[in-house]
Amino acid sequence: MMAKVIFHHTDGKNEEVTIRDGHTILRAAIQGRVSLRHKCGGRASCTTCRVQIPNQDGVSKPNLKEIQKLGQAGINENLRLSCQTKVYKSVDAHIPEDPYKARIRSLLKKQQEN
Repeated sequence: MMAKVIFHHTDGKNEEVTIRDGHTILRAAIQGRVSLRHKCGGRASCTTCRVQIPNQDGVSKPNLKEIQKLGQAGINENLRLSCQTKVYKSVDAHIPEDPYKARIRSLLKKQQEN
């Protein structure tokens, strides 16, 4: 069986990757050359690969590592670690804006206002 991950970027760009059933979202990103930050190699220790998944019907339930790293508040906001989240159907994964780019954008906006 095949599953599908549709990556949604903050700039409005979408990328679709088809993977084998049960593979992780991070594996889909790497396979499809999707720009998704990750540092720890899929060991759930850095949280840089987090994504937001509004409808989680087609993915695995949050595991203990995810709950510990994201907290129950993060889980309640539909945040997931892409290295731990396995895909079984079609799923939409929203990639958050890079924190450095967000900070630069904020500073530029502030500068323009002054």
